[in-house]
Amino acid sequence: MERLQYPVGEARGAPVRRRWKGGRILVVEDNYLFAELVCDFLRDGRLVPVGPALNLEAALPLARGAALDGAVLDLNLASVLSLPVCHALTARSIPFLFLTGMSDLSLIPVEYRAAPMISKPFDTGELTAALESIMPSWVGRAFGPTA
Repeated sequence: MERLQYPVGEARGAPVRRRWKGGRILVVEDNYLFAELVCDFLRDGRLVPVGPALNLEAALPLARGAALDGAVLDLNLASVLSLPVCHALTARSIPFLFLTGMSDLSLIPVEYRAAPMISKPFDTGELTAALESIMPSWVGRAFGPTA
C-alpha cells in the first residue's frame, strides 16, 4: 500500500502540508464506466482512486475505515441516496464533493449543501477546481504541469 509522503524541513512553526501526489480519493459511483472515467481522471492528476464503490454496501466500509484524503460521490446510487456515506465521511472530517446527474437537489440535507456539486457529464476544469476547494491544504496542483 502506498503511503502519503510528508515534506520535511519546513520552516519552524509552518504547518506541515500534504502534497497532492498520492492523495487517496474515494470514488462512489453506480455506473461502472463512468466510475472508471473518474478514476482515470484522478490517476492522470497523480491522485490515487479508492474504489470505485458501485453501491452503498461497498462504499460504507471504505468511508468508515479506509485511509482517505477526500471523496467524489454520486448522490444517487441506483435510487438510493449516498447520504450514509456523507455522514461517515463527515464523522471522520474527510471532505467530499458530489458528482451527480440528479436535478432535484432539495433531497440533500442542509448540512451537506456546502459540498461542491458537479453535474454529469463533468468538465475537467470544474472537477479540478472542486477537488482543490475540498483539499485546500494540499501543496501544489495535482493536475498542473509537473516540474
